[in-house]
Amino acid sequence: MTSTPLALTGGAPVASEPYPAPWLGPAEIGDEEIEAVSAVLRSKKIFRFHDLADSQCARLERLFSEMTGCPYSLAVGGGTAALICGLVGLGIGDGDEVIIPGHTYIASASATLIVGAIPVLAEIDESLNLDPNDIEARITSRTRAIMPVHMRGVPCRMDAILDVAKRRNLLVIEDCSQACGGSYHGKPLGSFGDVGCFSLQQYKVITAGEGGILVTRDKQVFDRAAIRHDSAMCYWRPEESSVRPFPGENFRMNEMEGALGVVQFGRMKSILARLRAIKRRILTSLADCRGIRFQEVPDPEGDCAVNVAFFLADAETAMWFAKALRAEGLPAGSVYDKGIPDRHVYPYWECVMEKLSSDRHGRPWTSPLHDGTRAYAKDMLPRTLEILGRCVVIPLSQTYSERHVDWIIEGVRKVAEAAPQAGGATG
Repeated sequence: MTSTPLALTGGAPVASEPYPAPWLGPAEIGDEEIEAVSAVLRSKKIFRFHDLADSQCARLERLFSEMTGCPYSLAVGGGTAALICGLVGLGIGDGDEVIIPGHTYIASASATLIVGAIPVLAEIDESLNLDPNDIEARITSRTRAIMPVHMRGVPCRMDAILDVAKRRNLLVIEDCSQACGGSYHGKPLGSFGDVGCFSLQQYKVITAGEGGILVTRDKQVFDRAAIRHDSAMCYWRPEESSVRPFPGENFRMNEMEGALGVVQFGRMKSILARLRAIKRRILTSLADCRGIRFQEVPDPEGDCAVNVAFFLADAETAMWFAKALRAEGLPAGSVYDKGIPDRHVYPYWECVMEKLSSDRHGRPWTSPLHDGTRAYAKDMLPRTLEILGRCVVIPLSQTYSERHVDWIIEGVRKVAEAAPQAGGATG
């Protein structure tokens, strides 16, 4: 038993001051971002198609194409918009099914439903990502695509996922919303699938406030996605489209977001380098810490390192452990404690669990092209809930000093030493 009393039981906390907010991109906003946005405002050209030759959004698209190696890149209004446009680009819609993990933001399921397809939920493994071994059991005659999600910046097991997709003739749409700048075995995330989708929302690696990017190697997929993002796309660039027009929406990114995104893109490498250094030090220092087992990371070099995640013996201990870490002044939380309606965990996706719809006819659930017998239940993915229940997460930020890192190491070790005695007693 530790000789130092836990803060939870009246001892002094490890951290002597509050942690910085675990922001990534937003923490870097400075004069360069302010000047870039101000320059757009001074130009009065805030619509991206006002000047095709000198667009901030086009510059951002080129940067993502260079990063991923995908020649076609589309700036849109958000990560969800990127997923919607990607699905439409691939021709996925009414009558189709898309396999998604039970641990992802609700937008992955919502985008699938919005295009008229049905999400099919699959288990995760201890990478906290889609378990390739569970995919084949979920495939039906209606399955058209797999949507792997690189949750919390950790790359999925893309080689195994692509193997299933190839053997079963399925499309792959990568949800990279939380993993901008990540890679898998040296290849950029977003470049594995038929489509890759990124988010530039406030809490992402880099930010434009809102915004998203779609990348692909297929010109026809890009053209279809572009029309969905703007039904007038064939008007702005009539000579470029390879497909006939169809109804679209307004998912365009504006020039202020584009300018902010361009500057932030230049900060991505340094943000990730610092995050990775912090995480490496924590994992190395706690490698012998008893009672915890760290998240499986399929490729540590490609991990965005936006958090440290580890598992305890059971959900009860995990909840106690997270509570004890917070008492020590550390930013920490359990992933699935049934007390917080976290929209990253499938039981809290009401629109899926209850088959809710904005359509008075109940579409897409009631479409005759779908299997009307498909059912959902909050306990339908027991392995996923068991894994998430035992998991504790500590968010990281490149703004953490060495002192903050020291406190994480000291605090986790201190709580781990007390966990077998205190955890069983307090729940």
